[in-house]
Amino acid sequence: MAIETERKFQIDPNAPVPDLSPTVIAGERRTHHLRAVYFDTPDLLLARNRRTLRRRSGGSDAGWHLKLPAEGDSRQEIHRDLTQGAGSGSVPHALRAQVADVIGYAPLQPVVELVTARQETDLKNADGDVIALLCDDTVAATRGTKTKSWRELEVELTDKGEMADLDAIAEVLIEHGITPSESVSKLVQSLGKALVRAEESTGMSRKASAADVVGAYFATQVGVIQGREGEVRTDEPDSVHKMRVAARRLRSVLRTYRPILDAPRTNPIRLELKWLGEALGGPRDAEVLRERLVTAVGELPPDALVGPVAERISTELDERHRATHAELVNALDSERFGALLDSLVGLLTDPPFTDVARARAKGLLPEMLEQVGRKTMKEWRHSEKLTGEEQLIGWHETRKRAKAARYAWEAAIPALDVTATTAAEAWEQVTESLGIVQDATVAREQLLELAAVATEKGESAFSYGVLYQREIDRTADFHSQAVSAIEYAREVSLPG
Repeated sequence: MAIETERKFQIDPNAPVPDLSPTVIAGERRTHHLRAVYFDTPDLLLARNRRTLRRRSGGSDAGWHLKLPAEGDSRQEIHRDLTQGAGSGSVPHALRAQVADVIGYAPLQPVVELVTARQETDLKNADGDVIALLCDDTVAATRGTKTKSWRELEVELTDKGEMADLDAIAEVLIEHGITPSESVSKLVQSLGKALVRAEESTGMSRKASAADVVGAYFATQVGVIQGREGEVRTDEPDSVHKMRVAARRLRSVLRTYRPILDAPRTNPIRLELKWLGEALGGPRDAEVLRERLVTAVGELPPDALVGPVAERISTELDERHRATHAELVNALDSERFGALLDSLVGLLTDPPFTDVARARAKGLLPEMLEQVGRKTMKEWRHSEKLTGEEQLIGWHETRKRAKAARYAWEAAIPALDVTATTAAEAWEQVTESLGIVQDATVAREQLLELAAVATEKGESAFSYGVLYQREIDRTADFHSQAVSAIEYAREVSLPG
């Protein structure tokens, strides 16, 4: 981490740079062509908290730069090298971690592109030491479809310069009519009124469009996927689960709200989110199963416990967790994941909504919400006519439909308020009740595998059979819970 000390000055486009001698001696001059993409949250939390994050190419310090406030004219700067290929435009998770206290799990996206023509001049003292750099910058800042240009001077101390040197140089510039800049950074100057609007924003309007409402849900899930990456890599508690849920939510909502989306763009993203969810599922499922089965072993009476059952369960599932987590990290290192991150940012910077999505969310979303609810009810009624293994599959499909309904209603909360909150909670109860059967089914499959391993190792399989039966017994009363939950969800979310 380096400390950067500098001051900025306004200067007219055609004005000459003042002669700074004898205060300093002008040395070597260099020309740079710089391109920098600045990243921030949709509501500009970094800029509002005096932090800047950019990806710069060109010049002598190409790379990722994060600048944090320090004392006076100084700022802390953290640098990371540029990467190539898919995902190279995604913020390194190590830098994101440095601003997590400000942005939490909000998404980071490009907000401004700056192209700078720079004349950089060494400023020396009488001993010939370079004590500062004078940068004469002509800047073109593009935000969306609008571009603004200006010229500025920037004086930055080197490690051989002192504050007294910076004060003396600034005094000469001011004497020549060069005024200190009112903006603390190029980013702030380029944002202008957008920064003021972000600071004054009071949240989602009651007249928000469907694109506004669903787009905000997209942003929330993208932020979680971005923000959890570093934690997932180091296997922080609950991080894999949180990223997996965000991927599921985003994938589900991209499907439910297809009528207002550009399907050729969003369908491939849904497929890649499915791939990510499957990669996340390995370590998460092993973790959940281990906790469930070890707890179940602890509840067995002593005469039902034969052999090193808890140890066998822990050993096998811990190894599975390690292996699948290593596979997950490899997936996160892949260009495929990098390309997915780029696509997710594209959902925010170039939203994939059709013209229909411009209509008010309050009038447009209910039809799609009703449709996903009716599909869930249809799947449930179908499953109730089945038996045996086919019925288990039917209940699982109903649960997936119920999750889609839940996430769709969650996304609609800013537009439909209490109604959406109630419906989302109701469909969550459906997924929870149906999850009893799914979790028990997965546990029974795992117990059969564990029993086979124990037998191969010369251990008794008796206790695994006891646990298997207990999983069957635990689901005995699920049906009445599921019926009650799904009827309530139908009542609060479907008309008639």
